[in-house]
Amino acid sequence: MQLKRAGYAVRCFAEAFRTGDPKGDPVRDPQIIEYCHAEKLVLVTMDKNIRFTHVDTIKKTDVAIIATESSDKYSPATWVAALILGKPKILTAIKRYPRPWFAHLSTTGELRKIERITPEMTTRRDRPDEQ
Repeated sequence: MQLKRAGYAVRCFAEAFRTGDPKGDPVRDPQIIEYCHAEKLVLVTMDKNIRFTHVDTIKKTDVAIIATESSDKYSPATWVAALILGKPKILTAIKRYPRPWFAHLSTTGELRKIERITPEMTTRRDRPDEQ
């Protein structure tokens, strides 16, 4: 709710991928990346390695991905505050950098290591369960 009050448009993936199954079907990262591409959304994730695991999927899209740094050390509330603090810089990056790109978000709201995802990049990680 705080992100919405700060002016962010928030989408819940559970709603977007709801199947009617009470247990729910697992939603894989490539599905989420492609959904964000189709909807022209910025993907915010706590998986800082998503760029390495799914670069082959990312480079086929025009998605922007922001991953939290050291997500295991901080609560989601820390990242909500960081997104609110960093909103002006995030909006600038969205306009400035050609997609697809990947960046890290610090707890102070700074975007770091903004990296353009290029066709030459290859996956350096193998996670068959996530493909």
